Amino acid sequence: MPLFRRSSPPTPQLDPNDWRPQRFGRSRRSMRDPIVEPSWSGVRVLARVNNGSVGIIDEDGIDCTAEFAAIASAVAASALASELILDGFLTVEPTQVKPVGPLEAVQAPTGGQMMTQLIVGSRVGRRPTFERHLDPDRPIAFVAVDLLQIDGSRLLDVPLLERKRLLDGSLRPGDLVRITPFVRPPVASYVPTWRSAGFNALVYKNANSRYLPDARNDDWSIFPMPFK
Repeated sequence: MPLFRRSSPPTPQLDPNDWRPQRFGRSRRSMRDPIVEPSWSGVRVLARVNNGSVGIIDEDGIDCTAEFAAIASAVAASALASELILDGFLTVEPTQVKPVGPLEAVQAPTGGQMMTQLIVGSRVGRRPTFERHLDPDRPIAFVAVDLLQIDGSRLLDVPLLERKRLLDGSLRPGDLVRITPFVRPPVASYVPTWRSAGFNALVYKNANSRYLPDARNDDWSIFPMPFK
Protein backbone atom coordinates (compact mmCIF):
# COMPACT_ATOMS: atom_id res chain seq x y z
CA MET A 1 0.00 0.00 0.00
CA PRO A 2 1.50 3.34 -0.97
CA LEU A 3 2.08 5.89 1.72
CA PHE A 4 0.68 9.37 1.32
CA ARG A 5 1.95 12.34 3.26
CA ARG A 6 -0.79 14.63 4.36
CA SER A 7 -0.12 18.25 3.65
CA SER A 8 -0.48 20.67 6.53
CA PRO A 9 -3.72 22.61 6.52
CA PRO A 10 -3.34 26.19 5.39
CA THR A 11 -3.07 28.82 8.08
CA PRO A 12 -6.45 30.50 8.51
CA GLN A 13 -6.63 34.04 7.23
CA LEU A 14 -7.27 36.30 10.18
CA ASP A 15 -9.80 39.06 10.02
CA PRO A 16 -7.75 42.28 9.64
CA ASN A 17 -9.87 43.79 12.40
CA ASP A 18 -8.35 41.22 14.75
CA TRP A 19 -4.74 41.92 13.78
CA ARG A 20 -2.34 43.14 16.45
CA PRO A 21 1.27 44.31 16.01
CA GLN A 22 3.81 41.59 15.29
CA ARG A 23 6.01 40.90 18.32
CA PHE A 24 9.79 41.07 18.23
CA GLY A 25 11.65 37.78 18.28
CA ARG A 26 14.43 36.50 20.45
CA SER A 27 17.67 38.37 19.94
CA ARG A 28 20.08 36.58 17.63
CA ARG A 29 23.69 37.39 16.83
CA SER A 30 23.32 36.77 13.14
CA MET A 31 20.56 37.41 10.65
CA ARG A 32 20.48 36.71 6.97
CA ASP A 33 20.19 39.77 4.71
CA PRO A 34 19.12 42.28 7.39
CA ILE A 35 18.04 45.88 7.24
CA VAL A 36 18.57 48.04 10.32
CA GLU A 37 16.35 50.71 11.88
CA PRO A 38 16.62 52.82 15.03
CA SER A 39 14.52 51.38 17.83
CA TRP A 40 11.61 53.68 18.66
CA SER A 41 10.16 53.99 22.14
CA GLY A 42 6.52 54.64 22.86
CA VAL A 43 3.23 52.86 22.28
CA ARG A 44 3.07 50.28 19.49
CA VAL A 45 -0.14 50.53 17.47
CA LEU A 46 -1.86 49.62 14.24
CA ALA A 47 -3.43 52.56 12.40
CA ARG A 48 -6.28 51.63 10.06
CA VAL A 49 -7.23 54.07 7.31
CA ASN A 50 -10.61 53.55 5.64
CA ASN A 51 -11.84 56.20 3.20
CA GLY A 52 -10.67 59.13 5.30
CA SER A 53 -11.52 57.60 8.67
CA VAL A 54 -8.68 56.36 10.91
CA GLY A 55 -8.81 53.97 13.84
CA ILE A 56 -5.88 53.34 16.20
CA ILE A 57 -5.56 50.04 18.12
CA ASP A 58 -2.77 49.34 20.60
CA GLU A 59 -0.95 46.05 21.33
CA ASP A 60 -3.66 44.99 23.78
CA GLY A 61 -6.44 45.54 21.26
CA ILE A 62 -7.62 48.71 22.99
CA ASP A 63 -9.12 51.33 20.69
CA CYS A 64 -7.27 54.55 21.53
CA THR A 65 -8.47 56.63 18.56
CA ALA A 66 -10.27 59.16 20.74
CA GLU A 67 -7.25 59.46 23.02
CA PHE A 68 -5.04 60.32 20.04
CA ALA A 69 -7.55 62.12 17.83
CA ALA A 70 -4.94 64.58 16.53
CA ILE A 71 -2.77 61.68 15.34
CA ALA A 72 -5.74 60.01 13.66
CA SER A 73 -6.51 63.22 11.79
CA ALA A 74 -2.88 63.63 10.76
CA VAL A 75 -2.66 60.05 9.45
CA ALA A 76 -5.89 60.54 7.50
CA ALA A 77 -4.48 63.68 5.89
CA SER A 78 -1.19 61.92 5.06
CA ALA A 79 -2.72 58.79 3.51
CA LEU A 80 -2.21 58.46 -0.24
CA ALA A 81 -4.53 55.45 -0.53
CA SER A 82 -8.14 55.02 0.48
CA GLU A 83 -7.43 52.00 2.69
CA LEU A 84 -4.29 51.23 4.70
CA ILE A 85 -3.24 49.21 7.73
CA LEU A 86 -0.02 50.59 9.21
CA ASP A 87 2.23 49.28 11.97
CA GLY A 88 3.93 52.03 13.94
CA PHE A 89 4.67 53.83 17.18
CA LEU A 90 3.04 56.73 19.01
CA THR A 91 5.99 58.70 20.31
CA VAL A 92 7.20 62.21 21.12
CA GLU A 93 10.68 61.44 19.79
CA PRO A 94 10.32 63.01 16.32
CA THR A 95 8.96 66.30 17.66
CA GLN A 96 11.65 66.97 20.30
CA VAL A 97 14.01 68.64 17.86
CA LYS A 98 13.95 69.66 14.23
CA PRO A 99 15.96 67.32 12.00
CA VAL A 100 19.31 68.84 11.09
CA GLY A 101 20.34 66.31 8.47
CA PRO A 102 19.00 63.47 6.33
CA LEU A 103 16.16 61.52 7.89
CA GLU A 104 18.25 58.38 8.10
CA ALA A 105 20.97 60.31 9.92
CA VAL A 106 19.00 61.95 12.73
CA GLN A 107 15.40 61.88 13.77
CA ALA A 108 15.11 62.90 17.44
CA PRO A 109 16.18 62.00 20.98
CA THR A 110 14.73 58.86 22.54
CA GLY A 111 13.47 58.33 26.07
CA GLY A 112 12.11 54.84 26.53
CA GLN A 113 9.82 54.66 29.51
CA MET A 114 9.88 58.40 30.14
CA MET A 115 8.27 58.97 26.79
CA THR A 116 5.67 56.33 27.39
CA GLN A 117 4.81 58.18 30.61
CA LEU A 118 4.31 61.35 28.61
CA ILE A 119 2.02 59.55 26.19
CA VAL A 120 -0.10 57.18 28.24
CA GLY A 121 0.41 57.93 31.91
CA SER A 122 -0.93 54.93 33.79
CA ARG A 123 0.24 52.40 31.19
CA VAL A 124 3.90 52.87 32.10
CA GLY A 125 4.18 49.98 34.55
CA ARG A 126 5.15 47.45 31.91
CA ARG A 127 8.42 49.08 30.77
CA PRO A 128 11.63 50.06 32.60
CA THR A 129 12.30 53.69 33.39
CA PHE A 130 14.88 55.96 31.80
CA GLU A 131 16.36 59.14 33.22
CA ARG A 132 16.44 61.20 30.01
CA HIS A 133 14.08 64.16 30.02
CA LEU A 134 11.69 64.78 27.16
CA ASP A 135 9.60 67.90 26.79
CA PRO A 136 5.99 66.94 27.62
CA ASP A 137 4.72 70.00 25.77
CA ARG A 138 5.92 68.66 22.44
CA PRO A 139 3.21 66.94 20.36
CA ILE A 140 2.99 63.18 19.88
CA ALA A 141 3.72 61.80 16.41
CA PHE A 142 3.02 58.55 14.60
CA VAL A 143 6.08 56.78 13.13
CA ALA A 144 5.14 54.13 10.56
CA VAL A 145 7.43 51.08 10.41
CA ASP A 146 5.45 48.72 8.16
CA LEU A 147 2.48 48.42 5.82
CA LEU A 148 0.18 45.40 6.19
CA GLN A 149 -2.63 46.14 3.77
CA ILE A 150 -3.38 48.64 1.01
CA ASP A 151 -6.66 49.11 -0.86
CA GLY A 152 -7.86 45.62 -0.01
CA SER A 153 -4.60 43.83 -0.82
CA ARG A 154 -3.07 41.98 2.13
CA LEU A 155 0.71 42.25 2.28
CA LEU A 156 1.50 39.81 5.10
CA ASP A 157 3.30 37.40 2.75
CA VAL A 158 5.04 40.14 0.75
CA PRO A 159 8.77 40.47 1.58
CA LEU A 160 9.59 43.31 3.94
CA LEU A 161 11.59 45.39 1.44
CA GLU A 162 8.65 45.41 -0.95
CA ARG A 163 6.32 46.43 1.89
CA LYS A 164 8.76 49.26 2.67
CA ARG A 165 8.61 50.42 -0.94
CA LEU A 166 4.82 50.41 -0.88
CA LEU A 167 4.82 52.22 2.48
CA ASP A 168 6.93 55.05 1.03
CA GLY A 169 4.37 55.52 -1.72
CA SER A 170 1.29 55.31 0.47
CA LEU A 171 2.00 57.89 3.16
CA ARG A 172 3.01 61.55 2.91
CA PRO A 173 5.25 62.40 5.90
CA GLY A 174 4.46 65.51 7.91
CA ASP A 175 5.01 67.04 11.34
CA LEU A 176 2.96 64.35 13.11
CA VAL A 177 3.41 61.49 10.65
CA ARG A 178 6.82 59.98 9.88
CA ILE A 179 8.21 56.88 8.20
CA THR A 180 11.07 55.18 10.01
CA PRO A 181 14.45 55.27 8.24
CA PHE A 182 16.40 52.09 7.57
CA VAL A 183 19.86 51.23 6.27
CA ARG A 184 21.79 48.20 5.12
CA PRO A 185 24.78 46.95 7.12
CA PRO A 186 27.41 47.96 7.90
CA VAL A 187 25.88 50.51 10.27
CA ALA A 188 29.05 51.81 11.93
CA SER A 189 28.83 55.17 10.18
CA TYR A 190 25.27 55.71 11.46
CA VAL A 191 25.78 54.62 15.06
CA PRO A 192 27.41 57.84 16.37
CA THR A 193 24.66 60.01 14.92
CA TRP A 194 21.82 57.78 16.05
CA ARG A 195 23.40 57.44 19.49
CA SER A 196 23.86 61.22 19.81
CA ALA A 197 20.20 61.63 18.85
CA GLY A 198 19.30 59.49 21.87
CA PHE A 199 18.56 56.09 20.36
CA ASN A 200 19.85 53.28 22.55
CA ALA A 201 18.96 50.24 20.45
CA LEU A 202 18.77 49.03 16.87
CA VAL A 203 16.19 46.80 15.21
CA TYR A 204 17.45 44.17 12.78
CA LYS A 205 14.87 42.85 10.32
CA ASN A 206 15.22 40.19 7.66
CA ALA A 207 14.75 41.97 4.33
CA ASN A 208 12.65 39.06 3.05
CA SER A 209 10.62 38.54 6.21
CA ARG A 210 6.86 38.14 6.23
CA TYR A 211 4.54 39.71 8.80
CA LEU A 212 2.86 37.63 11.52
CA PRO A 213 0.11 39.60 13.27
CA ASP A 214 0.09 39.16 17.06
CA ALA A 215 2.86 36.53 16.87
CA ARG A 216 6.54 36.44 17.71
CA ASN A 217 8.82 36.64 14.67
CA ASP A 218 12.53 35.93 15.05
CA ASP A 219 13.13 37.79 11.79
CA TRP A 220 12.67 41.00 13.79
CA SER A 221 15.07 41.42 16.72
CA ILE A 222 16.24 44.30 18.93
CA PHE A 223 19.92 44.73 19.76
CA PRO A 224 21.57 47.25 22.09
CA MET A 225 23.22 50.16 20.31
CA PRO A 226 26.91 49.36 19.82
CA PHE A 227 29.40 51.71 21.45
CA LYS A 228 31.46 52.04 18.28
